[in-house]
Amino acid sequence: MTLQGYANGVFFVPMSDELGWTRTEFALAVTAGAFVTSLTGAIFGGVIDRHGGRALTLIGAVMAAGSLLWLAEITELWQWYVLRAGVLSVAVAFAGTLVVHAVLSKWFERRRGRAIGIAALGLSTAGVITPSLLTPFVDAEGWRAGWQLLALVTIALFVPAAMLFRRQPEDSGLLPDGQLPGAPPPRDRSGAIIREARSLTRGEAVRTLSLWLLIVAFGLAGLSFLALGTLTIPILTDSGFDRTTAALMLSLFALPGLVTRVGWGLAAERIHARYLAAVAFSCLALGVAVIVPGTNALNAPLVAVGFLIFGTGIAGMIPMQELVWASFFGRMHIGAVRGIGMPLQVVIGAPGPVIVSAYFDRVGDYDGVLAALGALALVSVAIVLLVPDPQARARRAGAARPAEPAARAHGAAGGRGAVGGRGAVGGHGGARRTPASARHRAGGTEPGLATVGAGGAPPAGAAPGRKSTTPLVAAALVLVLLWLIAGPAIARARRR
Repeated sequence: MTLQGYANGVFFVPMSDELGWTRTEFALAVTAGAFVTSLTGAIFGGVIDRHGGRALTLIGAVMAAGSLLWLAEITELWQWYVLRAGVLSVAVAFAGTLVVHAVLSKWFERRRGRAIGIAALGLSTAGVITPSLLTPFVDAEGWRAGWQLLALVTIALFVPAAMLFRRQPEDSGLLPDGQLPGAPPPRDRSGAIIREARSLTRGEAVRTLSLWLLIVAFGLAGLSFLALGTLTIPILTDSGFDRTTAALMLSLFALPGLVTRVGWGLAAERIHARYLAAVAFSCLALGVAVIVPGTNALNAPLVAVGFLIFGTGIAGMIPMQELVWASFFGRMHIGAVRGIGMPLQVVIGAPGPVIVSAYFDRVGDYDGVLAALGALALVSVAIVLLVPDPQARARRAGAARPAEPAARAHGAAGGRGAVGGRGAVGGHGGARRTPASARHRAGGTEPGLATVGAGGAPPAGAAPGRKSTTPLVAAALVLVLLWLIAGPAIARARRR
């Protein structure tokens, strides 16, 4: 859904000018939409844990395409708020980064950094391509045609991708990082068994100080990210740059992600994500410190350097956010835990575009408010370095709680050993029994005690017994498709 995110700046000026809106009125829908997206994520985060992301992504893609087609027909401000802040924002929650990163966090643990880094290349690709190609298209064909084009692209990209989603590896008889049940447990370079982090439930996570500090740290950093991501083009054009140059700068905003995101992910497999997040936040502050004087001097090369530095920070901030949460709170309940944190994080970060727009409407420039956002990014550096690690106590005790099915599914090959997390070796060569509560947290429904064979493979029938959601998804898609096809045509007929 980054296509819509990076597209905001492209539509900002032409829509505001044609429809007579102020900068603040336009930006308010973007900010309100971030709140709606986060609240929707809080409600449906647990659905991702229980059922996976395929159905939500399919519904979100069709809702998004319909909303984009309707945006091409609007004539009133209230319509902009209903569609952009309402329907489209719900669609983004269903088919956005929360779903993607929650699913990836379940499938990868040791290689989670590179997996999320590779996936985040899509964000950077959209950020580079969207402003550069969409701006001249909107200038030539109009902003209404631009929304229609985005609707077609959304359906073409998201529906095929959604069909590839699977909930978690255990549903397919696998373990995280592509390991097969019964395979030798993974070890680090020193030869020690790598144990899976304890997965905290949502209730456990909200009782930790770590969750609240992470919300504040990433929320404050998000102020500058959302503000510049939404307002780069109007900030630069209001300062005297032409729209082509401004669109190029917005592409530079995303370009570092294509070059560095995989590197950020690989680095996170060796360095704790909190330290890399601090580096990313520092890049945000430094980038703003370069952009402001460059904009005032109309110095395009200096502004370009500032956006490259700022974009490098964004390239690291997005994957580090997901990696920090997964490393602190575990993978089994990550959808629910991230879902509860998102609304509060957005409460802090989402007002960025409105704050900057309101400051410009009142003062007539952007210098003071951008400097303040850069300073808050430095505050985020201090906070993220001070966040206590919820896993530290378990590590000091020698092992995490043996509650995850993946932790016990590595199997044993004789001998008596301790079962203390993923990769534990033990048993008598016979069957071991895992509490049903552990399987239930992983999505299983087997009552009583679930048996895991000596080879580590789940017994027949041990896969989660979930009811099919296909009929519900099909019915929803049919209804939304009817609205998608007929709605804009009816609106055009009424205007005639």
